[in-house]
Amino acid sequence: MYQIIITILFAIFSQASLSDTSIQSEPNTTTNFSTYEANYEATWKAGWFPITVDATRKLSKTEDGLWQLTFEAYSSIADLHEESQYSIEKNTVKPHHYRYKTSGFLSKKRRAQTFDWEKQQVWVPERDEWANYELTLGIQDNLSYQEQIRLDLIAGKSEFKYDVAYKNRLKQYEFKVAKLGQTETKQGPINTVEVIQEKENSKESTRIWFAVDYEYLLIKLETKQKNGDSNTISLKSATIGMQTIQGF
Repeated sequence: MYQIIITILFAIFSQASLSDTSIQSEPNTTTNFSTYEANYEATWKAGWFPITVDATRKLSKTEDGLWQLTFEAYSSIADLHEESQYSIEKNTVKPHHYRYKTSGFLSKKRRAQTFDWEKQQVWVPERDEWANYELTLGIQDNLSYQEQIRLDLIAGKSEFKYDVAYKNRLKQYEFKVAKLGQTETKQGPINTVEVIQEKENSKESTRIWFAVDYEYLLIKLETKQKNGDSNTISLKSATIGMQTIQGF
C-alpha cells in the first residue's frame, strides 16, 4: 500500500539544490499568462481498487521577475514537491531553475537543474557535472514544457514537439490537438481543447484537456500504461487572474 501511494505521487504530472552558478533573470516579452492556483484530485487505478491523492498547482512571480510554477502533492506517508522557475522570450518558455523532491516512507529523492543561458549549458548538481548537450532556446524542464503547451495553444498551434531536459540527457515529447469541444463541470459546460501525446508503437496514451476561456488552464489529464494501469488528474477548483473555475 505504501509503495502504491508513493507511485501515485511520482506519476502525477510527470511524463517521466541549486548550483552555485548564478543566473540573471530576463524581462518577459509575453504577458499572456495570469497567476493562478489550482486544486486537483489524482486517482491511480491498478488491480481492484483506486487510490486518490489531492494536489495543488500554482503559478506565481518571484521577486526577481521570474515565473514560478510549483506542483505539490501530500499524503500521510509521502510528499512530492516539483518547481520550475522560468522567463519567457519570443513566446517561448525559458527555464532557469528546476527542482524535484520527494520525502516520506520508503523513498527520498531529489533532482535539480540550473540552466545557464550565458554558457548555454545545464548544470546537474546531484551528478556534479554539466549535461552533455548544448542549451538552446526551446529546451524545457520536466515541468515548464506544460506551460509551453499553453503558450502554443494561445498562439493557435496544433502540433508541438519539445526537447525536455531530464538529468543529463534530453527526452523528446510530441503532442497534437485532437479536437475542440465542451466538457461538463460543476459549473456547467466549458469550452475545451483536447491534446494527445503521440507515441509510436505503444499501448500507452496521454490525453490532456485545457480550458479555452481560462488561458488554457489544464483541467484534466488521463494516462494509460501498457499493463492496464491508469492515472486521472481532475481539476477541483481554481483561481486564475480574476476568474474562478469549478472543475469536476
